[in-house]
Amino acid sequence: MLKGTSLETEYYRFLERHFVPSLVRLKLRPNHISFIGLLVSVLAGVMFAFQPFWGGIFTLLTGLVDTLDGCLARALGQAKKYGAFLDSVLDRYTELIIYLGIWFYFYRKGGVSPFLSLLILLILFGSLMVSYTRARAEGLGERCLVGFLQRGERIILLGLAGMANPLVNQVLQPLGPLAIPDAALLAALVFLAVGTNLTALWRFWHVLKNLRQ
Repeated sequence: MLKGTSLETEYYRFLERHFVPSLVRLKLRPNHISFIGLLVSVLAGVMFAFQPFWGGIFTLLTGLVDTLDGCLARALGQAKKYGAFLDSVLDRYTELIIYLGIWFYFYRKGGVSPFLSLLILLILFGSLMVSYTRARAEGLGERCLVGFLQRGERIILLGLAGMANPLVNQVLQPLGPLAIPDAALLAALVFLAVGTNLTALWRFWHVLKNLRQ
């Protein structure tokens, strides 16, 4: 939903104005930033497993770092297929690591229910298909940016849900047995499980329609 919009354009302009010059002075390269993003995602996964609030913060930081490598590549004139492929593959690992941390958080709290396992599987399935449908469409020369849960939106939602989770737990605590533990995180997972797969189907039909025409 944010991809290709004026909001995205302004966001990248902000990064190019305030962050990229510092990276250039530090003599960092786009591939360095990609690997730093992977490291931050590992920290996000570990934090999610023990403290979802910090997991959310590091998840948002992962999203920030992920967008910086492309900005730096354009600023240095180093936007190459090698870097683009490396970044795309590391992005997939980044997201999977974060979901693994969330799964382990619920496992530590007393086991993972079949419902939660199904949610995580549906999110992984939908997230991978959202990326694959775009990649396959672009391989056929078709632009495919439709949908409302691309990777950027998923990272933002997970980050905000992780940060809000402890606060929501405190707010719901007076309800006693009626309170749903980790309601914020569970709500985000349900939304992602449904939304990612709807986005993938949306892209599927969008590209089929364009190819038929």
